[in-house]
Amino acid sequence: MKSPVRLLMAAVLATTAVSAFAETRLQAVNDPDRAARVSAAQLERQSLLARRAEAAAPKAVAAVNSATPSLPTPNPYNTYPPSCLADPLPDVTSGPVYSTIANLAAYNSNDGSFVLEGVTIRIWRVACSSSTFFNSATLMRIERQAQYEGDDEIYPLFPGVNIKQSAPGYTQLPRVALEPNTVVSDVLPDEPILYSTTYVLENYVGINADYFDYNLPFSVQFNNFELNNNLFFINNIPLYDPNNATYPAAFQNLPISGYLATAYYDPAASGEGIVMQVFQRTGEIDKFVLNFTWSAYDPSGLPFWLTGQVDIARGAKVATSPMAYVTGGGLGGNAGAADPPTIWGTATVSFPDCNSMTLQYASNPGLPAFVPQGSGTRNWIRLASLNGLPCE
Repeated sequence: MKSPVRLLMAAVLATTAVSAFAETRLQAVNDPDRAARVSAAQLERQSLLARRAEAAAPKAVAAVNSATPSLPTPNPYNTYPPSCLADPLPDVTSGPVYSTIANLAAYNSNDGSFVLEGVTIRIWRVACSSSTFFNSATLMRIERQAQYEGDDEIYPLFPGVNIKQSAPGYTQLPRVALEPNTVVSDVLPDEPILYSTTYVLENYVGINADYFDYNLPFSVQFNNFELNNNLFFINNIPLYDPNNATYPAAFQNLPISGYLATAYYDPAASGEGIVMQVFQRTGEIDKFVLNFTWSAYDPSGLPFWLTGQVDIARGAKVATSPMAYVTGGGLGGNAGAADPPTIWGTATVSFPDCNSMTLQYASNPGLPAFVPQGSGTRNWIRLASLNGLPCE
């Protein structure tokens, strides 16, 4: 364990390193060959995108014919579950953060020259659902100095990004995207960085592409394509091995969303099940409607349904709803309209991970004898995933 003195000295050194370039930009070497190096790096990445049809990618296998749009299909090369991230990406780091200070090539639009602008590059992981193993998404943020934020006259250029994981040396290419859950989105070297920006590390799709499991250790190299002072590193990013101190979200209930909408069952309670749906009303982006039906049995063994529906705030991890039952109906509407719903009690649902639901329930006193009654806690298992919306 590191001593407090060592940690304090490390913090002081880091602060000193950042302030070393906080007042000025550095003049870059006049190098007419830089453009050729950048073009080669761009072409290497563009060729990987162009060859994605060689792989069993969604575009290649899901379309019925050229005139029929493909259905939503999971990306077989994804590096994290789609349920883990949504656009926009976080702009604040969390958990352990790994960083370096890099002097990126910066373009001066006033005269076409180049300087070097110091930025801070941070990499961190976001905890995803961990139903079967610890899983995360890996984010990277390039932060400009405060006095240069938004400067569109002199601005840094996106570096070449190479990774060392399963091969020796920094020879492997990650796909760096501005939004999550993509297949071809990519930020190429020398694209402008006007504002501090967060990116997500992904995989290229194709048989010739490198595949990364960012949960495993890896190192990153950044190249500004200058002749001197051109390489910067974040080395030895460790195995993703969360605990309650480093990644508390890995051990908390999941936010309730459409990724969790499916059927759930309990192997110990044959014939029972829950079907859960999550809706969003038009124009109401800050809340969801949670609807779930518990298919159970009455004291005589006949099927009995309990239904709950409640509005929840986006991001809510627990939902409590009144539960109601209906009587007086018939098959195919032959008995006319059913009676109005009768409140049975309440139920609370939460989701420890993508494959589990916890149900706490309690009936109200004074219900008719033919109505099932009781209270307790039940744990349910996910039956299946929705098409195109896999929740790990």
